[in-house]
Amino acid sequence: MTILMNPFVRYQLPVILWALLIFISSSIPGDDFPEINVPMADKIVHFFIFFIFCALTHRAVKHQRRFPFFARHHLLASVLLTVFYGMIDEAHQIFVPIRSPSVRDLLADALGASLYVAVIWLQTRVRSSSME
Repeated sequence: MTILMNPFVRYQLPVILWALLIFISSSIPGDDFPEINVPMADKIVHFFIFFIFCALTHRAVKHQRRFPFFARHHLLASVLLTVFYGMIDEAHQIFVPIRSPSVRDLLADALGASLYVAVIWLQTRVRSSSME
């Protein structure tokens, strides 16, 4: 079996690496970020980062066998785990110079995760109704 066929490497490692990337990005002091003069740019970034994080979490949860309840309820588990990680990310920023937790950032994270889940749920419904 090649390393890419290993289920851990294929499904769990990408979400772990993405979570690590989020943690590292959140550890950068606030004054080290370039200033972008686009309204709500940081919220848009949060939205897309957590949209992708939820997609990766969904793949990981759906293809794991250790927790069958989560696998059965993969969409709900994915959005809850993603939002929980967003909460941890915001709390972590308390300890980073010139950064602070933000409820608005968390809302952007949750919206990104929720949109991903809504799209997948709708795709599933459309596919199942077209098969009938």
